[in-house]
Amino acid sequence: MRPQPPTQELWLTWWIVTGPKLPHEEFRFTDQIVFAPLSQEAFNDSKERRAPVFKMNASLDSQVTSYPPRDEVQSRHRLQINVEAANADDACDIAQRIADRLLLSLSLSIPGRRYHAELRMLRRADEHQEVTAWSQSARIAMFQEPDPLIESDLTDARALFATIEKDSVAENAYIHLLTAWQLQATAGAKPLQRSVLQHYVLCVEAIVSGIMTSIRRERADSIRQDERKFASEFAETFSRRANKPEAIREASTELRNIGLINMLPSIATVASVLRIPEDAKDQAINLYRFRSSSLSHPGRDKPVAFQKWLSSGPTVDQFCLADMVARSFLAAYCKHIAETS
Repeated sequence: MRPQPPTQELWLTWWIVTGPKLPHEEFRFTDQIVFAPLSQEAFNDSKERRAPVFKMNASLDSQVTSYPPRDEVQSRHRLQINVEAANADDACDIAQRIADRLLLSLSLSIPGRRYHAELRMLRRADEHQEVTAWSQSARIAMFQEPDPLIESDLTDARALFATIEKDSVAENAYIHLLTAWQLQATAGAKPLQRSVLQHYVLCVEAIVSGIMTSIRRERADSIRQDERKFASEFAETFSRRANKPEAIREASTELRNIGLINMLPSIATVASVLRIPEDAKDQAINLYRFRSSSLSHPGRDKPVAFQKWLSSGPTVDQFCLADMVARSFLAAYCKHIAETS
């Protein structure tokens, strides 16, 4: 029996919006999108609810404080976007995508500065109590009282710490992993799923490329011999091939395999060198395939396609799948360097 899809309910989301032109009275952009000016009371309440972190003396009521990739917006205008979703998190995601498209459309159509909006509140249509939007993504991890940290606990940590400092491959991979963490932890980072996942992939790719560079250097003579042998055999058979463009493409692929350049077999090779578990190796290959088929083609996949890789557990100490793949390669590489240096 197939599982039933989650029930879709109507959610109301409220935003503070600013831009070069905004209506003086309530204005309906579509059936689900409404602009409206704020009353003085609502404006004052909005400022109290979300006082900007960076304060400055200004006579204008419209301000945008940017903390990439998000903005804190102060304005006398609001935006309402109604969406159907299964829960508050999905409602935020769907409304954010609609808002992004709306703000871009306005910014490209109306002369002046860009339009900005900040999601402030949301509620289910059949409820009366709204909640702050930024609290929906909050996750809490409960920790037991820490056990004592002793010298023997620090062996791997010290090795990893030193390797990242002195080894350029480890440093490059670390920077990508850190960037993925920072983007994923940023409030409002859901629209950056593509970039977050790219950095997890680049972490793995940095390690694979670094190891394979050493392997290709060690096997340079045998690689050249295999390349010459293949080129000679290809030249003998090429004239007899009916589909010459296909033959050339096949030859190019085979030369990349001989030269240890193709990424998928390289991931398997490096996983073996680093003694990475089979399941982590398979996940790394699947992650790279997803990157090649989806991340390289913006707009091809819907956000749900990223959930397998970026959805983590209900607490902050439960990692997403892409994170576990990237950290396993970085940890194994640093351990390998420490053991072989």
